[in-house]
Amino acid sequence: MAKIVYKIGGLERPHFSKCERLFLKLNKLPLLPKIAVFRKLIYKIYNIPLSTLINRDFYCSAPNVTVGENVGLADTFILAYAPVVIGTNCSFSFRNMIITSTHDLDDFSTVIAKPITIGNNVWITTNVMILPGVTIGDNTVIGAGSIVTKDIPSGVFATGNPCIVIKHINFKK
Repeated sequence: MAKIVYKIGGLERPHFSKCERLFLKLNKLPLLPKIAVFRKLIYKIYNIPLSTLINRDFYCSAPNVTVGENVGLADTFILAYAPVVIGTNCSFSFRNMIITSTHDLDDFSTVIAKPITIGNNVWITTNVMILPGVTIGDNTVIGAGSIVTKDIPSGVFATGNPCIVIKHINFKK
């Protein structure tokens, strides 16, 4: 897991242009996201497959996100100073945050970012915060109100602050 360091006067933090940020604001309007041309355009700008669902409160800070097919992002907030990879068939319920960066405690003007990876067939329930450098394995459920500070293996139900594995689960096909 490679970290990325952003210092004042050094490497510029990734961000969307003013025009791209405008489209996120337009996405909050009640009827505009229902227009197919607008929907296709905003999904193209944010590199999101058309099989993905977002709602009006979805936010992404930078073009550093890769999303698989059939993902529901609801009103997820993504701060992507480092790459965020979300697998296929994932579901995010409401008010979730994916944050790839933190400040250096010795020099608060320095931002340190680490990538986040979320596997396939993962359900992130409500009010979950996923912090820098975390990997969540396939076929996993993260319980409501969790703060994920460390890697979570595949095939488990995990919850809490900090998030820990509660039990192993087997999905029936």
